[in-house]
Amino acid sequence: MPTVLDNQKAMSLHDPKNMLGAVESFSEFMSSQLVVPHAGPGKRQRSVSSNVVIMGMGGSASAGDLVLDWISNKITLPAIVHRDPRLPRFVGSNTLFVAISYSGETRETLAAFRGARKRGANLVAIGTGGKLQELCEEFGVSFIEVQPAPAPRAALGQMVVATAIALHEQRIIQDPKNEIKLAIRELGSLRNRIRRQVPLSQNPAKRFAEALKGHLPVIFGLRRMASVARRFKNQLAENSKTFAKYSLLPEAGHNEVEAWANQRFPLLPIFIRDNSESEFERSMLESFRCTITKASQVAPTQVRLKARTRLGELLMPILYLDFVSVYLAFLKEVDPTDTPWIRFYRKN
Repeated sequence: MPTVLDNQKAMSLHDPKNMLGAVESFSEFMSSQLVVPHAGPGKRQRSVSSNVVIMGMGGSASAGDLVLDWISNKITLPAIVHRDPRLPRFVGSNTLFVAISYSGETRETLAAFRGARKRGANLVAIGTGGKLQELCEEFGVSFIEVQPAPAPRAALGQMVVATAIALHEQRIIQDPKNEIKLAIRELGSLRNRIRRQVPLSQNPAKRFAEALKGHLPVIFGLRRMASVARRFKNQLAENSKTFAKYSLLPEAGHNEVEAWANQRFPLLPIFIRDNSESEFERSMLESFRCTITKASQVAPTQVRLKARTRLGELLMPILYLDFVSVYLAFLKEVDPTDTPWIRFYRKN
């Protein structure tokens, strides 16, 4: 049966701002971000940081999530992603405060950035410009410019690279460029296997999108894959206009598992896994899978891609699932770029 996913002209009609092109260019955007110069004085921190706070909302915060999942075994400092204009009480002169706002106009991020300066935190900012860059020039702090994309969520790769470079320059992590370059090569190879020219019969991302249509995706992963699970949930909302939820294991086995019996919703469980699982984790995941399958009579789908680096373990499924979310948008005949209700929210 003919499908819109094998009709490039039909896909283009639903994609006037070329979100699919942005997803296909993910690795190229990352590569070019490696050579983007600073748009500010680029001062180093004044004192040794004892904690790191990455501030952002939406797609910008997703970059922070991914970076912290990536470097969790590489740093000893406490580090969080913050999504609120009110700062934690611990933020002070020994805090490295990294503000990420793609547009540079995110009101919550700007408020938190000003608050962090008042407390004497070491400041770094990342974005395309806007008010955030103006504040950096006023305060005399480092600003790293990211390359533009059709929407903030499509600039994830650039913001991840910029954030990692900022942390390296502030002596939080070692130089990440070699790992980034290796991940970029792996992403390019994956992209070639699932891009628009690859037909449905040979394209697992297109087939996964078809399986998702008409279902409520419920995404599960271990804590170290939380950034991937959350990103997919958000991409389904923004690109596909599809409601989804995510939960982390093993916690979900101690509460949410009870909700899978006698459900009338068309649930589709999705497991996002890496290749670093311990024997305990494998046993726990299998027990959870068997339990919800028996309770719901629905077999879960698994997303598990091999990568040579920790960064690749996170970015490979993110790219794959970004493709899935855009293909699902085409199946639903919706524009994957336009977000009218987010615009409405921001105006009110």
